[in-house]
Amino acid sequence: MHSNAARTIGKERMREWIGRLMERAEVLAPTSARAGDIILRRISSPLEVQWGGDIPLLPPKQAVLPQTDPLVSIGRGPGGFVVEPVYDETPRVLFGLRSCDVKGIEFLTRVHEYDLADAAYLRRAAAVTSVSVACVAPCAFGFCICCDAGPFLADSFDVQLTDLGDRFLAEVGSEKGGRLLEPSADLFRTGRADEVALRHELEEAAKRAFGPETCHFASAMRRVSVGRVSAELWDEIADTCLECGACNFVCPTCYCFSVKDQARDGRWVRCRTWDSCQFRAFTLEASGHNPREAHRERVKRRFFHKVSAQYFRRDGAVGCVGCGRCVKVCLGTSDMPAVVAAIRKGEWHG
Repeated sequence: MHSNAARTIGKERMREWIGRLMERAEVLAPTSARAGDIILRRISSPLEVQWGGDIPLLPPKQAVLPQTDPLVSIGRGPGGFVVEPVYDETPRVLFGLRSCDVKGIEFLTRVHEYDLADAAYLRRAAAVTSVSVACVAPCAFGFCICCDAGPFLADSFDVQLTDLGDRFLAEVGSEKGGRLLEPSADLFRTGRADEVALRHELEEAAKRAFGPETCHFASAMRRVSVGRVSAELWDEIADTCLECGACNFVCPTCYCFSVKDQARDGRWVRCRTWDSCQFRAFTLEASGHNPREAHRERVKRRFFHKVSAQYFRRDGAVGCVGCGRCVKVCLGTSDMPAVVAAIRKGEWHG
């Protein structure tokens, strides 16, 4: 990256920039919740933005794939039922995302573009612009470096900020990102060569701070893709999973869903809602047959979807961005790094 490809903004002017963004779009940013947790939600003032701290427990996929997502509205008309698609094209800015979460949205978008394009998702995602903050130090449970999802991004971002102390270096990575900066060009100046050099120094220091990589996907992919993981090992892994579904709900790349109809003002709205492949009822058929009745089959399916070469070829990446949320919320020990290590070594130490 050259200095003329980056802009610099003083920290004292960030609130003004955020305020201008709020005039043009709905802005979601990390904020402090009642118990001190950091959550991503719509802000009503730039003062609400929390800088630094823990990664929000819930990923930003809620902005592109809401927990309850209306798809079509169904009502009665003179000639029978009338079905109308429901689209949400509200302009939104996701401010202060981490690199792994930007990669998570990229993954979801690629999946929803595949085969039969999902218009409801893609219209909402097209109206979203992200402003991410590069991680100058690893977070407590993160392993994004193992997934090519951080701590800094070389692509896939709209605007990427790097904390240089009293200022931020802003890199523009897309046309949407450029349009986000244009109305506030007076708040930025051209980045200097020494600032760009410092940004690269911070990236290299952040990478070194991870130490030995802890989640070796490539070797695990070879074993899981050709069926070299024994049923006994899957049973051992499944024994430590409580089937709570927390890993699915906090994962930036999970998109399993169910479909339900809701009655609203004399009409019905068909919605997709988040679901979990770890729930027994997820694959239960109307006949009563369940192709994944055994717990180990559900655990096996989850990690085959995340790690196998078959899905890597289809999706262009492993189904993990190394955010570490599954490590944080798992009530057992069946989180991604633990399972990948077990697949690689052929034995469970959970």
